[in-house]
Amino acid sequence: MVQQHRGMCVVNREIVDDLATLAATSADMMQRLGISWNSWIKIVAGQPIRRSLALRFRDRILEQAASIEGFRQKFPSASSDDGIDRMALERAFLCAPCDVTPRAPAPRSLRQALTFASSSKGVYPQNGRIAG
Repeated sequence: MVQQHRGMCVVNREIVDDLATLAATSADMMQRLGISWNSWIKIVAGQPIRRSLALRFRDRILEQAASIEGFRQKFPSASSDDGIDRMALERAFLCAPCDVTPRAPAPRSLRQALTFASSSKGVYPQNGRIAG
């Protein structure tokens, strides 16, 4: 069975990998990133999320970009104060979901989400980008 994902997007897997250490608890996640633990599990699993949620999440991450390991290497900039090309980061943050994505059971834990993401690498785009 397939499911259409209109008005949805996926957070780029390459960026998600750098965000894993930002919050250890659900309260931490809500306070620091403005998203629920359930939304984080969907993001980690590479599942589509509402565009409004993705844009809010992206804005919070852009505010904290200087403190996130790996961003300086992936998005280098010699002209910015913190060494991060924020325009490139913003462009790379969101991916369009595949037009048709296999329906998967909703992961209920971070471990299940990581397992799903690693087993379904081809299900969602890793380098596809949409402007936000």
